Amino acid sequence: MKYDWKDLENNTSYFYREQDGLIVAQVHNVAHTKIWIAKGLPNGMPDEKYLGQFITLDFAKKAVERWIGIQDRTLMDMS
Repeated sequence: MKYDWKDLENNTSYFYREQDGLIVAQVHNVAHTKIWIAKGLPNGMPDEKYLGQFITLDFAKKAVERWIGIQDRTLMDMS
């Protein structure tokens, strides 16, 4: 599957599937500090998977991309 980032104002970025626009992860800034939080949404479900706190936006995005890569190789799509 192909994925892409949608960067929005308010220091938030969404990682989504290009096929259907489903948001699969999010990266956001904590209260205008230098800390970034990465969260995954397994199979687009509302249960969030906390991926960690990161020092830069790039590290947080790389963590999301790695997590999605692992999910794509280990989970079956039940749709």
